[in-house]
Amino acid sequence: MPEKEESIKLLKPKIDIVFQSLFSKKNEKITKAFAEAMLDEKVKKITINDDKELFREKPEDKLGILDLELDINDREKVDIEIQLVDRSNIQERLLFYFSKLYYNEVKKGDDYKKAKRVVMVAILDYDFNLTKEIKRMETKWKLREENAKELVLTDKIEIDIIELSKVRAEYEKNKQNKKAQWALFINDPNTKEVKEIMKENEDIEEAVVTVHKMTEDEKMRRLADLREKAILDEKAIRRKGYEDGHEAGYEDGRTEGRAEGRAEGLEKGRTEGKAEERKAILNNLKKMKLSTEEICKILNITTEELEKME
Repeated sequence: MPEKEESIKLLKPKIDIVFQSLFSKKNEKITKAFAEAMLDEKVKKITINDDKELFREKPEDKLGILDLELDINDREKVDIEIQLVDRSNIQERLLFYFSKLYYNEVKKGDDYKKAKRVVMVAILDYDFNLTKEIKRMETKWKLREENAKELVLTDKIEIDIIELSKVRAEYEKNKQNKKAQWALFINDPNTKEVKEIMKENEDIEEAVVTVHKMTEDEKMRRLADLREKAILDEKAIRRKGYEDGHEAGYEDGRTEGRAEGRAEGLEKGRTEGKAEERKAILNNLKKMKLSTEEICKILNITTEELEKME
């Protein structure tokens, strides 16, 4: 990489606007290498779906926005998601995306066996409470028999969860771990570890060069910076709502001597925090006189969802 690039602070690929632009049809080689690392398998054929919206049959059906949808080797559907904010619903969110992708694999009159294997990969930028005692950066989830864990009902379902907070420790244990290498790049390409990785991993070097070009694009940098700020604002407001709800719930519970008081107060804080957060962020973006398309990209929502917020 040219010397001048060293002084430029690169955009972070974990910001979904950057992620979706980087891993796309126009960067098939990089996307293929990334998919191979995430799936631990050789990718001979890849189809990249740049249409991010999940199919829905009825207008009232919930619409999902995919970060990266792939068709691998004509036998697997893969969705790789970046989750930057803990909305306490990642399990349900992944199941929703999985069910939509799997459903779309079976057409009317088809044999169910024709459905491709569906793999969901969720990259989390927060600590996942369910796996807080597990030191590994990745956990894999399948349908197993309760009393005979070795029995898997089907190999057509797999959900992988990667926690970015645990990646550095994993990399230090094995610096040849390509999944950890890519996760470090996703988290922040400006680190000394990524510079170290680039010396041996040509695909990540190419990805860094590509992100450098994206960083030089004024419009992309502006949108990514605003998106990152919106994410930080959302995290701060959620944290405040959580703390307020926890305090209110604690007081109610202590005064009334009921556990319900704590639960209700906590839920109230979360709900009010979410509404406040959305309103504050949207108002700030409107003051900047951004277009509807730009606001939707920054908030990672559809125009339909934006109309409901206003």
